[in-house]
Amino acid sequence: MMAVPEQTPPSSLEVGDYYDRLTDLMNRALGGNTHLGYWPQPGDGSSPGKAADRLTDLLIGKLRGITGRRVLDVGCGSGKPAVRLALSAPVDVVGVTVSEVQVGLATALAKQSHVADRVVFTRADAMELPFPDGSFDAAWALECLLHMPSPAQVIREIARVLRPGGRLAVTDVALRAFGRTGMKRGECTSQLLAVPALVHIDEYAGMIADAGLELHELTDIGDQVVGPSFAALRDHVNEHLDEYAAAFGIGVAEMRKVVAQCTTLPWTPDIGYVVLTARRPGE
Repeated sequence: MMAVPEQTPPSSLEVGDYYDRLTDLMNRALGGNTHLGYWPQPGDGSSPGKAADRLTDLLIGKLRGITGRRVLDVGCGSGKPAVRLALSAPVDVVGVTVSEVQVGLATALAKQSHVADRVVFTRADAMELPFPDGSFDAAWALECLLHMPSPAQVIREIARVLRPGGRLAVTDVALRAFGRTGMKRGECTSQLLAVPALVHIDEYAGMIADAGLELHELTDIGDQVVGPSFAALRDHVNEHLDEYAAAFGIGVAEMRKVVAQCTTLPWTPDIGYVVLTARRPGE
């Protein structure tokens, strides 16, 4: 991510356009996923796709044993995590994304995987979820809050649509509370990547409490996610510079500079990866 001057947060239309342009490339880089990978044993030789599936499985484990079966997938990407969840448990999943391309890909994947009767996808803004109060038994947000103008508002919206006793699981790129370089929240923005600002890990507990939820777990697994994932993405971009440059709407030379900047910034150790679970009180 690149530090840039303060800017207007991307609108949902702009984030949707970003993923309309980048999803195919990201899927190819990450085995059909649009989120990073998890390497609990660094250097184990896992492909980025296998590591991304492993991260999905980590989150599936956080929802295991939920009461009820209706799950909301906020920022569903191309649908692979939702389909993987449905294949592992008797749940119904509703996935939302601001990308029309992703809705189409996710719907096709659900049909191909024979779970279209239990897994559906729709275009919707997580800042204003189009669902009634208390209409889901569980929800997850897999690496999407970093694109939101107000992650706190998204968490409040998720809390609203959870029934009493409903469970929430979240993963996201975040700033470490005690970073090595003292980097501040607003200093990690990227217009190119549609990221208004990363949240400090120590902000999550307050956002969860303000939404009326009970925090159960808050963990940073950044060392097992960020470095190896960024390296894998860097390699994929370098192998497909022309395609990435076209998707970003810049020249190849400029794309090469972006890759170099993103992989040599001194504050990279300040970037972590949060995993949290919470519950709406009641029942």
